[in-house]
Formats: sequence, structure tokens, C-alpha cells
Amino acid sequence: MKQGEAMSLLKQLLPLAALLLLSIVPTDSRVVTSVEDCNEFFLQQIPPNIPGILEGRNIQDQNRYKVICQTLRNISRFVTLYDTKNRIPVFSAAEYRGGAAGKRPKINWMIEPQLENINDNDNMIPADKRITYNHQAGDIDYYKQTEFDRGHLFPSLYKSDEVDKRSTFTLTNAVPQRRQFNNGRWNMMERCVKCILDNYCINNNDRREGFVVIGAQPSNEIPLNQRINIPSVLWSAFCCYSHSKESWLASAHWGENKDDGPNLQTKTLGELHTELGIEAFPGTQCPNDTSVTELYSEPESLCHSKCRQYWNRKKSTSTPPTTTALQIQHLCLLHPTHRSLPAPHLSHHLEHLPHFPPQFQITVPHLVSQQLALWVLQPVSTAATVQISSTFFKKVSSK
Repeated sequence: MKQGEAMSLLKQLLPLAALLLLSIVPTDSRVVTSVEDCNEFFLQQIPPNIPGILEGRNIQDQNRYKVICQTLRNISRFVTLYDTKNRIPVFSAAEYRGGAAGKRPKINWMIEPQLENINDNDNMIPADKRITYNHQAGDIDYYKQTEFDRGHLFPSLYKSDEVDKRSTFTLTNAVPQRRQFNNGRWNMMERCVKCILDNYCINNNDRREGFVVIGAQPSNEIPLNQRINIPSVLWSAFCCYSHSKESWLASAHWGENKDDGPNLQTKTLGELHTELGIEAFPGTQCPNDTSVTELYSEPESLCHSKCRQYWNRKKSTSTPPTTTALQIQHLCLLHPTHRSLPAPHLSHHLEHLPHFPPQFQITVPHLVSQQLALWVLQPVSTAATVQISSTFFKKVSSK
């Protein structure tokens, strides 16, 4: 074939090659109209049921709730159902594959461009700190904010590599979360769940595999920056098959979005449905009436130390004894600046603290509150832990 003829044939074939290429490479938007377009992130491709929002795989109001196949570097990393009216996610979900915890990436927060313009970039992009976005939160909404964090729903901790971790830093995967709740009780729960997933969610192919769904429920509180709904409750659920236990494992946690509060308790999926109306894994083999508490309650269990906030959860029928500060022995008072106060002077110092109650309780042998500390009452040589009956003290701790 002559060179001129070859060039002519090549020109004729180019349009056909382009059509074939378009049929192979996905061209759909990453903000999609159905959860079916991102169902690989759900156990057995079945999304959760969220009353009034997502029921039987159907989004009840598609103008308001948008499915985002969270995409970074042209790969979908997890899925989010986003509320464009409240400008917070309803939930984020993904398969858990494990991996080292690693360091938290240092990265600017991103946004989903297709929430603003459906024809825009498929990939999440850095948020412009100067822009107030119409349909989602922006960095400007959290500017100089000290009370609330950009609280991850699906945490970077649950992702297996650096790019996956970076993908969780999109504001469509974040809610205004009270800082002490985020860094305290919620963080402890995330690490406990990760330990369970790492050590017990290993399937018959010796591969780590679990599915996680994490969400938030909106509140009637005054919005952050007059735009962003502040959730009343955050919830989390997971399910997996465990080869070592020869059974399916599942549990749920939830807590109020406030600084002070009890530790999050490990609950069943059935309790999550009863209390919050959420079916995290409908139509699957996940157990609704059992939780994973036995996997960390025994001292020899692999997750005993990671889940220490859930030890000794049995309710006591006895009333704990009360006493005055004068009767406390072997205690010292520690100030955040690490100044200590000897036990003989404890009573005098406590009496002069503002709002300090006249009595507090001793609970034996163990009680831990995971709230952040202003002051800490710490046993030195006794098994008892002091429980202060006042919100003035932000943490009770023991060694």
C-alpha cells in the first residue's frame, strides 16, 4: 500500500477509533442520579434505608439529595449521599480493606464541583477560600471557627493508601462536629472499630474486607455561618464476614453532637433501626440482634486496649457511695500546666473552684469518661476512680 493511500485510510479510521474509545471509557458524571451508579461501595450492592430520604434504593427528593461517587485522580473512592439544602452529607459509605493507620494527610479541603455545575470536573477540587458555594459547604463557612471541626464522616483512618486517605478530605464528607466530641468520644470509637475490622473482618480468602456506613442527622439548631446545618447526632455502622469466627459480625454506634456526654456504646443494628430509624445493611446477612462486644471485653482479646472505653459496661444495681473531698485519700489534683497539689490540700483547693459541687462519687473498680480535660482528678495509689458530678470538670481519668 502506498503512503498516500495509507494516510487516507488512517483518516477514515480515526473517527471510528474515537467512538470505540468513548464506549470503553466511562463518561458519566460523578454526581449521579441513582445509588445504583455507585453501588460497589455497599455490601451486596444494597444501600442503607434512611427514612424519608433513601428508601428501597430510591431517593425521595432528587432535587435535594445528590449521590456523589467521590472521585480523585479519576478513580471513585467512596460514595456519599449529600443534602444540598442543609449542605451536609446524609451518609458516606465504602468497603474497608485495611492497611496501616499512617499519618493524617496534610491537605487543603476539597469540594465537589459538579454540585455547582453538573458539566464541571469529575474530580473533587480544592475549595476556594474566597467563595461561598450555593449547594455545599465551603472553607469560608468554617473560617476562624473554634467550636466546630470539619468532622469526617468516612475517616481517613479507614482508608488504605495515601490517595484514598486524601480523598476523604472533601467538605461533602464533613459536618460541623463539636471539637471535643470529634477528638474525644468519636475518635475513640473510630479506633475501636478499626481494630475490629483489622483483626476480625478477614474473609475466607484471607483478605480483609468489611463495609462501613457513617451518617449524620440534621438538627433545628442555628446553622453554622447561617448556612450549614449542625447535626444533632452522628452514627456509624459496620458489617463483615469473619472467617475466624465463622459468622457475620456487625455493630453500630451513635452519639449526640455535643462536647459533654457519655461514651458511645456498642449497639446492634437492630437498636440503630429502633432508635434512629436507620437500616444500615438491609436485605443482607448482617446480624441485627448481636454486637461485637465480646471481641474486646476479655483482657486477652486483640482489641481490648483499643476499646477500653467499653469495658465493664454491665449496669450496676447498687448505688455508689458518696463522700466529701476531705475523705479522699491518695489523690492529687493536676492542673493542665502540670502543677500538682498534694492530697492534704485537695479539699481546700476544690472548695475554691467555681461551680464545684459539695459532693462527688467514687465508683469502684473502674470508670472512665472520654471528655477533654480542664481539670483531672487522678488516683495515685487506689483502684477507685473519681466521678465529678459537674460539667465544670471536663474529664475524669485513671491510671
